Amino acid sequence: MRMRISLKRQLSLIFLVISIVMMLVSSVLVYYQVLDLLKSRSEKSTVQLFRHVERSISAFRNEAEQVSLNLLMDPIVREVLEQKGSAVNHLFRTLELRELFKQTLAKYRYFDSIYLFTEDGEMVAVTDSRSYSAYTNRDHAFYRSRIYLDNTNPYSKTVWYGGGRAADFMENPGEADQRAVPDLLTFVRHIKILQNETRSGILVFNIKEKELASVYQDLSDSADMRTYIVDREERIVSALDKNDLGNKSGSAANREGNAYGSYSQGGEKSRQIVYYRLPDNDWMLIKEIPMKLFNQDVMSLQKILLIVFAVSLLLIVLLTLYWTNLILLPLKELAGKMQKLERGNLGVLISRFPKNEIGLLGRHFNRMSLSISELVEQNEKTERKKRESEVKALQAQITPHFLHNTLNGIRWMAIVSNARNIADSLTALGKMLHLFYRDTFLFCSVKDELEYIVHYVKMMNMRYGEGIKLEIDMPENAGQLSILKLILQPIVENAFLHGFEQKHFKGLIRIEVRVNEEELLIQVTDDGSGMPAERLEQIRRSMEASGGETESGGSIGLNNTNTRIRLHYGNEYGVDIRSEYGSGTIVLLRIPNRAF
Repeated sequence: MRMRISLKRQLSLIFLVISIVMMLVSSVLVYYQVLDLLKSRSEKSTVQLFRHVERSISAFRNEAEQVSLNLLMDPIVREVLEQKGSAVNHLFRTLELRELFKQTLAKYRYFDSIYLFTEDGEMVAVTDSRSYSAYTNRDHAFYRSRIYLDNTNPYSKTVWYGGGRAADFMENPGEADQRAVPDLLTFVRHIKILQNETRSGILVFNIKEKELASVYQDLSDSADMRTYIVDREERIVSALDKNDLGNKSGSAANREGNAYGSYSQGGEKSRQIVYYRLPDNDWMLIKEIPMKLFNQDVMSLQKILLIVFAVSLLLIVLLTLYWTNLILLPLKELAGKMQKLERGNLGVLISRFPKNEIGLLGRHFNRMSLSISELVEQNEKTERKKRESEVKALQAQITPHFLHNTLNGIRWMAIVSNARNIADSLTALGKMLHLFYRDTFLFCSVKDELEYIVHYVKMMNMRYGEGIKLEIDMPENAGQLSILKLILQPIVENAFLHGFEQKHFKGLIRIEVRVNEEELLIQVTDDGSGMPAERLEQIRRSMEASGGETESGGSIGLNNTNTRIRLHYGNEYGVDIRSEYGSGTIVLLRIPNRAF
């Protein structure tokens, strides 16, 4: 048994659910709007800081490039590359160059090492720990590095690289050196000797990455933030977290194409990515801000929203109880009066009602209560009229019986006079009238309906020359099924008048009855002249339209047949017609499978 819920509880529950949903949606919208506002302000403040840091980074790079340019212009560098004089003289020039590199390292502490690589394989190197020169015969790993291969002709500019290790410039680095953190920034300058291109060289300057990182270390005020610089290949060249050096950033900022901006990145650790392109180079400054930092700022707003939500919910509950009682009290009174009326207390009235829809319902109830006695009297009068109609119907049956008996007498007179055709016609007509007038029901059995059609075809053949043959295919279990009276006669009449007229009333009418679990299907097929497609479409549209207008010739017609079926059985049943000009017509009737 289903549990009944009172109207008061239903209304209260609906009001509460609607109010709670609206408050939740409003809270979510406010939350995300505030979050977007915080992210927008974070982007603006971060970009402003980036602009200040940009000056320091540019000054750092400009100073380093200026030092490299001074070294490039020093005559000792070209003397070493030109290799004039004896080998001893070249050795002294190499020592002088190494001393020049040492002085530069001592003066500018952010340099880690300086190398000179020539095209014929000579190397001059100075680092914090050693100073040396050697002929490598181009077997050194530098000649296979991307720094050398990517810079075949950049004489007009310096090119910067990140993610380098000291091991990348050693002749025989150890395993520990190769596993070290890539903590070097590298930029190169090419030197071209026109007289001897094999002695052209590349000056390589390695800078300690931590010196550059110190310029922007104040940008991260939380351990959860990440601040780093990426090159054109999205490789991290400088970062506050040294474990990130040399790795791919995975950022989509390079693909954005804007000078600066931000976007959100989801995943396990959702965060806001703020990026800023450094001018005059292909570096980009990036800061990753975890979303949880924004959530911390929103927590105070959430607390306020929770308090407002709780207070609002309490007010909603109180107002809901008040308004439901105000609405339902008149309904309770109306329900009580209706129960009294149901128990037979006629004429019960509602004394007072509000001036709204419920009051209108109360006034209608009063009118209904006062008119019930009149309705009872009218019902009694109706019953009396029904009984009188039944008597009149019995009296009206005298005429069909009289007509049937008269036709029977005429038939015997025709037999005595040896007029067999007249006797047969009267016999068929009498049987038709007997089937039609023997009761006043709207329904008959399929068997009786088909028997009526047999006599009808016999009458029509007597009229048009005995040229139409009738075939009936019906299973035994279909004879006692229920069908509307005279439902097949209009279809057979149309076959006679329209299908066989051009064929001089010669042909075949076949009636097939089929039964399934739910439906009774009756198909009437003739091999008459059929009808054009335009006429067929016109008939179909007419059957779909409302009404049941009669066809020409006085027959009830397909329209009325289809309308009768739908009125008695529903719109899912009816008549379907198919025809092809010159080949005949098929009419299918679909009605429910019901016993008579």
